Amino acid sequence: MPLSIEEIAERARNGSLRLQAEEFTDPAVRSVFSTYLGSPELNFSDAEFTAESMTVRGHCVVPALGPEPCPAVAEFLADASGRTVVGFVLVVDAPKWRLPEPFPAYDLSPLQALGAQAPVVVLDATPTTDDATPRTDRDAERERTPAVTGARWELPGLDEPVLFLASVHEGTFTVSARFPDGLTLPSLRHMADLPGCTGADAVTEHFPTEWQGLLASALPALREVTVSYTPGDGRIAGALEVDLAHEWPLPAGMTLSQVRARITLDSADRQDGWGGLSVELSGHLSVGGLESAVTVELPALTAHGELADGGGLFERAAPDIAQNGMGRLSFLCDLREGVFVVAGELLSPLEIAGVRIEDQSVLVSGGGDRALEVTLAGTLVVGGTRIGVRAARTARGWGLTVEADRIALRDISAWTEQTLGSGLPASLAELTLRELCFEIVPTPSGRLFAAAGSAEFPLPAGLRARAHLTTRISTGDGPSEVEATGSLLLGGPESSLMELDLVADKDPDATSWSATWAAQEGITLAEALAPLLPATGAPTAGLPNLLPAVEKVSLRYTAPTAAGAAASLVLTTDARQARAVLVVTD
Repeated sequence: MPLSIEEIAERARNGSLRLQAEEFTDPAVRSVFSTYLGSPELNFSDAEFTAESMTVRGHCVVPALGPEPCPAVAEFLADASGRTVVGFVLVVDAPKWRLPEPFPAYDLSPLQALGAQAPVVVLDATPTTDDATPRTDRDAERERTPAVTGARWELPGLDEPVLFLASVHEGTFTVSARFPDGLTLPSLRHMADLPGCTGADAVTEHFPTEWQGLLASALPALREVTVSYTPGDGRIAGALEVDLAHEWPLPAGMTLSQVRARITLDSADRQDGWGGLSVELSGHLSVGGLESAVTVELPALTAHGELADGGGLFERAAPDIAQNGMGRLSFLCDLREGVFVVAGELLSPLEIAGVRIEDQSVLVSGGGDRALEVTLAGTLVVGGTRIGVRAARTARGWGLTVEADRIALRDISAWTEQTLGSGLPASLAELTLRELCFEIVPTPSGRLFAAAGSAEFPLPAGLRARAHLTTRISTGDGPSEVEATGSLLLGGPESSLMELDLVADKDPDATSWSATWAAQEGITLAEALAPLLPATGAPTAGLPNLLPAVEKVSLRYTAPTAAGAAASLVLTTDARQARAVLVVTD
């Protein structure tokens, strides 16, 4: 006849309880009787039954441990109906530290150095079938092993000793315990009383000053402890997981809930002031309408994680992005200021200012006193060169900003002609731009392309010049407007430098540009010509210094043509009553 919960309570009412193997149907339960108890029955004396926890406390004889009754606790499991007993877990205090067979033959006496008071054995007499329902989460999480060993520790502030399971591998002991419902400790300093966890109370020193008040009010609940101990060298390493608070209110309208700390210790690591102790904080953060599970870096108070749902954020910050769908969203928040950043990838690329960008990602920042700001980033392919791009929202829509270290102006011109319908002046096509930065922004009637960069100008007869250029293309209802201006620096030695204002012909097909320089005091003709003449051979020797000072210098450059016409450069110098012209060709 099946054994019921009521029958267990009735048997224990008189102070004794006898369990027989034949009362259990599962072979795994019966095998515990024959293998570890050495008898088809188990007898409890001084039995006390607690209905709420389904446990019996008392003494029982385990022949392998000796003839005397040992303190024991049995926790019963019921089937799905909650009425029929189908198995039990038996915890027996062993009389000696060295355990005999059939139990794991360990000598647990070294655990006394960690403060252990008594060795124990744990017998798992639960069914292997699915018709049993564990009475606690601890039973559901416990690994299936018929017999394991452990030890009890008395901890200050707790009414009963705490059981830790123990194992030995190559001379190293590992003790562990899990508390799914949480083992409440009187305060954080009591973590130092856990096995091998001396110094764990220094966890508070990892937190910044402004959080010490929160820690002082914390009532920690221990979740898991794992400690390894090597008696030979005395090394102790371990990890603890402890719940610190259900909810912590933080500045700037933030709330950190489900606050949990993972504490690791290693006596061999003395590099920091806590003797090898480190702390990782986790929780659930609410800020600015966002919710995220986070890990908190200490003492920096920087939280990072992933947003489970960022739809509401993007509906507020950028509705057009929300329509394109988002991939994984990483989350970073400064817990001191309440400022956060959300980053992710667009599932469907957004066309920015009429330009399609590859590998698009989005960045949203806000929180604290800051308004929400949205930035897009991605890759643009120009003439075979992949360039990083950024986009930001303006009053009229998205604006695009591009930066490149080095790129041919011919490639930029071909790209603008394809994208905007107009290229850049042909007179600049041979240039290679450095430190280029350009942007495309919407305008009331169309789009504006604006670029700036530097370049070396190849001039006829091997002459060289440097320039900083700015170019613009405006599109709208009528023809596109194109302009290119800048400053042209002629000469080599510092004494012969001359900076001219450069303007390219506006027609994109034009092959010429002009540059001018003017001075109120003027310079001599020799000084005006020096940047364009060889430095040796005194080419300006004999020029009359009595000529009026040159007040204006003009350059007119014409690029080589596909028909074979050579490049030419015409220099004109103007004085009050005279003009000199120098023509340079290849």
